[in-house]
Amino acid sequence: LLTQVLLWVVVGLFAWYVLLRLLPRPFLGGLVLLLLLGVAAFTFYTGAPDQGIIGNIFRVIAIPFSPLGIILILLLIAFSELLRGGKLSRTGLVVLRIAIPALLILSIPAVSYFLAQRAEAEAIEIARPVGAETLPAGARRVIVTLAQDTTRLQLRPRTQAAPAAPAPAAPQLIPPPSPIPAGSFSLLADQPVQLTENGDILTYTQQVYAEERARGTAPLVIVSAGERPERLRRAGESVNEVSEAADARRFLQDLGIPEGDIIGDSNSPTIQQSAVNVRQELQRRGINFGNQLILIDSAIQMNRAALTFRREFTNNNVPVTIIPRPTNFFTLPPREALRGRAQGRDVVERNVQLADLIPSIDALSLSSRVINEYLASIYYFLRGWIRPVRTTL
Repeated sequence: LLTQVLLWVVVGLFAWYVLLRLLPRPFLGGLVLLLLLGVAAFTFYTGAPDQGIIGNIFRVIAIPFSPLGIILILLLIAFSELLRGGKLSRTGLVVLRIAIPALLILSIPAVSYFLAQRAEAEAIEIARPVGAETLPAGARRVIVTLAQDTTRLQLRPRTQAAPAAPAPAAPQLIPPPSPIPAGSFSLLADQPVQLTENGDILTYTQQVYAEERARGTAPLVIVSAGERPERLRRAGESVNEVSEAADARRFLQDLGIPEGDIIGDSNSPTIQQSAVNVRQELQRRGINFGNQLILIDSAIQMNRAALTFRREFTNNNVPVTIIPRPTNFFTLPPREALRGRAQGRDVVERNVQLADLIPSIDALSLSSRVINEYLASIYYFLRGWIRPVRTTL
């Protein structure tokens, strides 16, 4: 291990010397630009890698393509000028005047709430009650749940014998964590499936399933998700075992949905891959779904999801009616949108507070999520996966 570390240090020093000492600065800048353009082109045609060291490298290179990443790069450009000369150039001042206000504005809760409210309004516009769509005779209701990022990584019950107690370790500068007591391990491993802030997607799936079962439509749930990039895959583990779809299926079974009424799709980390795999799974199993699909996803990305599924099925000569059922709302509809629908105490409104004007990390996260969704919609539009970017179904 020490030899490997030393070798990497030598390689790094050599690369630093070649890039910064021997190569002219304009050439180096052009090289970086070509690298970014190459990564963008590669991702455009093949999709982003999710696993392994290539996936980790891609996540680092993709930082400039996110709102927060762009702001941080602008701030680094300005601060690097201060460190070099102690004074900002005209370009540095312009960069600073863009980065700081953008960071502050996107971090204001009132701004993030407004952005999310607008995005979720599009999901509300395309949502439709299931009862309005009658299934043909002999068909069963299919519910597609996009379960990526709905559950947390957690321990699971042992499938092998417990290992022997570890031998006493030699004193270290930073002592390792103490071994977990046997009882504590069981407590952690026997926890129910831990949900993220997107976990509403799974609980709402159970509700929709119960509604359809009461209607007698013999509902079938397809849980679509991909591997966890942060999950270390052990020898002998299959894709299905490490996929998030496995945890989502287990949670739905805990809520009372029979195992036989759930199909797992473990190879779909993106919406486009979910649409392709769901279509292929329905055709492979010969399921008569009446050319109708209930689609459950977060409201912010529901419009893109519905358009993606419709185009994927239509392009493969499978006419389909998508029934969007958005959930995981971050906002409430404005009062004007509730006219003729609710009045008096039935109108639930969010109270405006002084804290709505104080920047917070949660607000920045929500703003970034909405902006990333619009960027993803543009990307899907350019790839031909949705037409048009925004529309009603």
